[in-house]
Amino acid sequence: MKRVGWEWRKLLTLPALWGFLALCLAFNGLLMVNAPGDRQTFGEISATAQALGQRVDQDFEEGLAQRPATPVQEALTRIVGEMTNVYVGYDLSGLVTRYQQLLSASPTASAWMTAKYQALEQRVDHLAQTGAAMDLYAGPMTHDSHQFLFGTLMRAMVGEGAVLGMLAALYLLGYEKVHRTEGMVYTTCTGRNMVRGKIVAAVTAGVALYLLLTGLTLGIYFTQWDYSGLWSSSVSSQFNFLTDMMVRRPFLTWADFTVAQYLVACLALGGGLVVGMTLLAALCGTLVRSVYGAALVLMLGCLGSLALQALLAQGGLWVAFYLVGFLPVGLWLNSGAWFTEMGMNAILPWQECVSVGVMFLLVGLALWAACRRFRRKDLVFLQEWKKIWRPGILVALLVLGLAYFYLFSNFYIEYFCNGPTAQAEFDLASEWVEAYGPTMEPEERQALDQQLEEEKAT
Repeated sequence: MKRVGWEWRKLLTLPALWGFLALCLAFNGLLMVNAPGDRQTFGEISATAQALGQRVDQDFEEGLAQRPATPVQEALTRIVGEMTNVYVGYDLSGLVTRYQQLLSASPTASAWMTAKYQALEQRVDHLAQTGAAMDLYAGPMTHDSHQFLFGTLMRAMVGEGAVLGMLAALYLLGYEKVHRTEGMVYTTCTGRNMVRGKIVAAVTAGVALYLLLTGLTLGIYFTQWDYSGLWSSSVSSQFNFLTDMMVRRPFLTWADFTVAQYLVACLALGGGLVVGMTLLAALCGTLVRSVYGAALVLMLGCLGSLALQALLAQGGLWVAFYLVGFLPVGLWLNSGAWFTEMGMNAILPWQECVSVGVMFLLVGLALWAACRRFRRKDLVFLQEWKKIWRPGILVALLVLGLAYFYLFSNFYIEYFCNGPTAQAEFDLASEWVEAYGPTMEPEERQALDQQLEEEKAT
C-alpha cells in the first residue's frame, strides 16, 4: 500500500490532471446550460408528482383536479386523461420484421436478433401487468430530460472519467522514462514489481476522479432541475421512448427500474467502463514503453473500432459488426439506451453488462501476461545498449561517408578503377601462360628480351 500511496502522490501533484478535471466540469456546465426544456415547468411537474404520487389512477386525477389551475396543470389534466397502458397488447412482430429485412444478408445475425426480441416478449407482458406505463415520470418532458441526463450528460461524464483514468495509467507507467530513471528502477526485480502498484493506483485514481466528477456534475444538475418527485417513477413510463432505424418504441428495459435505480445502475456501469479503459491503457503502457506511443496506440484502437464497425455495416458483414459492437467505444456511445433492447446495436439481453464483463476478462488476462513478461524481462542488456545507441551519431557518420565518397573516391573508382594498362597486361600474361606454361626457362626469357629489343627498334 505504501507504493500505491507514492504513486497517488505523483498524480495528486500533477497540475495537468486537475486542469483537465476543471475543463471537464466547465464542459459539463455548458451542456447543462443548454439542456432542453423549461426548468420551471419541469419543477412544477415534479412537485405535482411528489404531492400526488407517480402512478396515474383515479386518485391521481382527483387530486390533480383540486390543485390550483395553471397552464402546466391544465396540460397535465389533458394528458392524463388520454393515458392508457400501452404495453397491453403491444406487438413486437413489427420490430422483428423490420430488423429481419435489414439483416437479410446474414441469417446468423437475423436469428440472433429474432431470439433477442423473443426474450423481450416476456418483459412486455410483465410491464403490462405491473402498469409501469401509467407512471407520469416527467410527463411530456420525459423523453428530452431522460435522454439529456442518461444520454448526453452521462456519456460526457463516463467519457471524461475514462480519459482521466487512461491519463493516470499512462502517466504513472511512463513516469520513470520521462524523468530518465527507467534504467535505475527497472533493471531490478523489485523495481519491475512496482508496475503492479502503478496499475492499482491508476485504477483507484480513475474511479475516484470519476466519482468526484459525477458527484460535482450531478450535484449541480439536480440543484437546477428538481427530481424530487420523479425518483420513484418507472423509466418504462409511456412518456419515455427510444427511436432506432426511424422506428419509435417504448423504453423497454430488461428489469424493472425506477429513475433512482436506473441512475445508480448507469453510474455503476459507467464506473466499470472507466475501470476497463484504465486497464486497457495500463496494458498499452506496459507493452509500449513510450508514453506518447502508448497513447497513440490507444487512440488508434478506439477510433479504429468505430471505423471498422461502420465499414462492416456498409459491407453487410453483420456477424462481424455485432462482434465488434462488444468493444467499449460502441458501448459508451449507446449510454442513453443502457439496460434496454438497444435496437440495432445489440443482439443479446444485457449486452452492455456482457461487454464490460468480457472486457474485464480479456484485458485482465492480457495485462496479467504483460506484467508477468515485464517482470521476467532482462532489461540490463537493453539499458546498456541504450547507453551506446545514438541514432544521431550514426546518421552523421552515414552522411559524412556519403559526402567523402562522392567528393573523393567516386572519381578515381569511375575513371581509374585498375589503371589504364591493366587490360593489356592481363592479355599479355594470358598469352605467355598459353605459350610457355606456368614456368619459363632461361632460353625462353632471352628470346623474349630479344623480341622486346626488336619491337623497340621498329
